[in-house]
Amino acid sequence: MHITIPILFSAATALGYAIPTNSLQAREIATNELSQFKFWVQYAAAAYCENNYVDQAGSLLTCWAKNCPQVESSGATIVYDFSNTTATDTSGFVALDKANRAIILSFRGSYSVRNWISDIDFPFVDPDLCDGCLAEFGFWSSWELVRDPVSAVINETLSIYPGYELVVVGHSLGAAVATLAAADLRSRGHISTALYAFAAPRVANPALAKHITTQGNNYRFTHTNDPVPKLPLLGMGYVHVSPEYYITSPNNATVSTEDIKVLEGEVNFEGNTGTGIPLLDDFPAHHWYFEETDGCKGPGLPF
Repeated sequence: MHITIPILFSAATALGYAIPTNSLQAREIATNELSQFKFWVQYAAAAYCENNYVDQAGSLLTCWAKNCPQVESSGATIVYDFSNTTATDTSGFVALDKANRAIILSFRGSYSVRNWISDIDFPFVDPDLCDGCLAEFGFWSSWELVRDPVSAVINETLSIYPGYELVVVGHSLGAAVATLAAADLRSRGHISTALYAFAAPRVANPALAKHITTQGNNYRFTHTNDPVPKLPLLGMGYVHVSPEYYITSPNNATVSTEDIKVLEGEVNFEGNTGTGIPLLDDFPAHHWYFEETDGCKGPGLPF
């Protein structure tokens, strides 16, 4: 059974969510912004390559799927990598990019059985980020279990390179964890942390979503009818961080500035949310965010 947009609209308003009325006047992006988006997504792509998150500290970042050429040309090095050490199998790396004066925390998307369990662990938990704020348990746990060692590495690296930008990125599950990690890092003093979240599911209740939105420096991307950003469902009390950078170009197509709408609001039916209920048939849209973002993902479904 398909749920129509009016029914979704009624459900959202009944739960007390604000529906934007001026979303059609979404702003356009500039060419230099597009270049930045296409660059930072390559760090999210690199987190899927096992050679970047398994015992590779000190090595250069590389992508065998050839989907991070700008990262490779920048000579970025892995400062710290993590995987297979927690119940959630949170995986990724901290990288140092001297060419772009940045320190990057990148989270891998879903690959293992433990990742998929985190994806569907929908109950709320209090992350202690603000009054009334609640986060999805699996996503928050994925960050919390690696927070101490990752934060220590970030603090040490920033002490050596104090003028560098801190950037947190991820795709899919990685984007969900990145969103909460960025919010937490900002609350711990890294207030200018930039977030680039590609294909993120909903991670927060309205209070937490508003809190993260107010922090600013958030770039949350969706693509056409990608089903992942439609989960968890609105009816479960989850909403998105604003704004939404909605990519309208088809799969496997080059994205231009005209192909991105910048939409405001935790619930906005002019973007991905308005393309209907999440369907498995729509999953091809999940892979293509400026490029095949998860091209390096390994075969099978390890524990």
